[in-house]
This record gives sequence, C-alpha cells and structure tokens, in this order.
Amino acid sequence: MPGLRQAGALLAASALLFLLASGSASAIPWDMGGKLSPAETPAPEMPDPLCQQSYADDAPAPGPRIHFGIGPRLAGEVGTGQTTSLVPEDWRKRDQALKRLAGDRDFTVRLNRLFLSDGWKGIRRFQKMARHYGRLGFGVELQVRYHPRPEQDGDIQAWLAYVKDVVRAFGPIRAVRSLQITNEVNLAYSPNTSDGAWKHPVRALVSGVKTAQRYSNRLGYGNMKIGFNFAWRFGAEADAAFWDQLRTMGGRKLRQATDWVGLDLYPGTYLPPAVVIEDYGDAFLEALAQARECYMPKAGFGERFPIKIEETGWPTGPGRSEAEQKMIAREFVNTAHRYRGTYGITDFRWFGLRDNNSEGPDYQSFFGLLRDDYSPKPAFYEYLTRVSKLGAQKSPG
Repeated sequence: MPGLRQAGALLAASALLFLLASGSASAIPWDMGGKLSPAETPAPEMPDPLCQQSYADDAPAPGPRIHFGIGPRLAGEVGTGQTTSLVPEDWRKRDQALKRLAGDRDFTVRLNRLFLSDGWKGIRRFQKMARHYGRLGFGVELQVRYHPRPEQDGDIQAWLAYVKDVVRAFGPIRAVRSLQITNEVNLAYSPNTSDGAWKHPVRALVSGVKTAQRYSNRLGYGNMKIGFNFAWRFGAEADAAFWDQLRTMGGRKLRQATDWVGLDLYPGTYLPPAVVIEDYGDAFLEALAQARECYMPKAGFGERFPIKIEETGWPTGPGRSEAEQKMIAREFVNTAHRYRGTYGITDFRWFGLRDNNSEGPDYQSFFGLLRDDYSPKPAFYEYLTRVSKLGAQKSPG
C-alpha cells in the first residue's frame, strides 16, 4: 500500500502527542512496534473512545488447542478490482500442498470472495469447492460477501434473500463449519476486498448475521457457526465508529446471533508498517489485546465470544525476503498459541496458500506460502511445523 512509511511516521507522532497530552505516568499509547513487553506495559485507562492506548499488559494463558487453516484461493488486491494477472491454478498440486500442511491435524480452508453480485452461479461454483475440500477431509469456512451489483447496492432485502440462499445451499454440506457474513465493513475504500465501500454496510452485516443464524437454525443447520470480521487498525475514527454502530444498530439481538468474531491483521504489511516494528510477536499481540479489551466491548462483545484470526500474513516480493516471512510466520503463530487462553483465540487462518503471480509488480501478488509454480517458500515448512506441533486434533468420526 503506498505511503506506509509516511503513515508510520504520522502514527508515531500521534502516539507521542497522545502521551504528552494525557499527562499520565501509567497508561501509554498503542505500542505499535512492540517495543515494550507485556511486563513493561502499564494498564490502560478509561475512557479510551478511539482505542488509542496499549492493552498488551496481560500474561499468557493456555487454552484448548487452536484450529488452524489457510485461504487456498487468490488474494484480492486493494482497490476496485484485480490489476495483475493470476497464474492459473494446478488443483492437484494445490491439494497436495494442503494435505501436507494439514497432516493429521484438524484443518480448515477459508473460501473467500463469494459475492452477492455472482448470485446462484457463484453459489454453485462454491458448492463444488466445498464438497471437494470436504472429501479431502478439511473443514470449510465461507466468506459471504455483500459486494452487490450496481443495481443491488443498498438493497438490503436482496442481500438478505441471498444470505438465505447461501444458508440453504451450504447447510446440507457437512464440511461447511461456518459462515463469515460480510467482510471488513470498517474498511471503506477498497470495494474489491472489503464491503465497507458499498451502501449501508453495517446494516448489511447486522441484518445478515441475524438472518443467517435464524434461517440456519430454522432449517436444522445449527452446526454452521455464524460470525463477522473486523479489519484491525484501518482508521482510528472509522474503526471505533464501526463498533459503536454495531452497539446501536445491532445491540443484544446481534450478540445473540453471533457465534464468533473474526480479526484480520497484517503487522508489517498494512499497519503498523514494517519500518516501526521492533518485535513482530509483540506487535501482533497489540492487535489481539486491543480487539479483545477495547474494540469488541464497545459493542458488548465480551469474553464469551471466541476470536478467530480470519486473515493474517506477510507477503514476500520486491524488498521483502522469504527468510523474513518464515520468521514472522513463526512469531505470529507462536503469539496466538501462547495467548489463546488469555484472549479466547480458537482459530488461526494464514493468508494465503499460493502467490497470485510470483513476477507481480508489488507485494499484493506474493502473499503465498508457495510460489506460483507451487514450490514451497521457507514459511511453508514453518507453518507446517507450527500446525503439527500446536494444532487441534481431528474430532473422532
């Protein structure tokens, strides 16, 4: 994303101004680079309406093992659409790589970019994918995007009819474990990747979650867990406003319909930028703590709501080495594992399996653990090792 170096400087300056203005010797601003360890981080002070403080002062705590997974499909590019060509997939090599990653552990594939605009044609295509991955022994999670056609933009009734179609189409497929309703509604400038760019996005999230839960229960598909996600740190005021809107627009009924909350975070790629990060594990921890202790409570989402790390990753590409990706993958996974009990982390999805195009012009084509010819990067073996050592076991039967 252009301007990340400048963004880092502005964030650092803002943090310093916040500290000076607060006059507090205890609470500190968001420790974006992970400079201070949790033991050195004081408790935050309330109120903190924009979640600008550091919350990473907690001790690690064990919990049930994390359910790992990955996104096997292409990475969407920030903006209005895809600009770099996708190297064609080889489904045999893709499936072999997924089996190697999963090993004997429980493993979920997250299928992104199921658009309202694609209607039943898109649903049928994703049904084939879901059944295919189910036969391979994987769980399946669907990213159900608002992403309307121009004539559907803002038509919430058309959206809810589509949500019902999705529930009816995927409920009978046993491998489908969960539906993520809408994507990154708090991010408003990238319609290709995020639903905040369309009309009435928060309303689409709230009504979509409630409809998906109610309709799946009515049809006897209660095994599908319903949730939504949040793109962490994409604008202090917009992020806080998103959670405030969920409280006022969704309230108790939204909480009753929600089984889990997803978190998308990319330290070193979006925010915070790599130039300010001193400790990737601690920078990752800052996001987990802020989400759990500041953002989610604004809408009443307390400790009983599990957190799924729906998207995290660190692309290679120009100026970004494969050795760094391996190290950062280890730090991200190990941090989630160590603090899974502290923050109620149940799932972790790496984004993604394979590069869109390993000769692409920028980082957006290089999110994969595999190059576009399916040769593994060092991070592939790192993630495989983390899954094998730390991942949840498959359920009997």
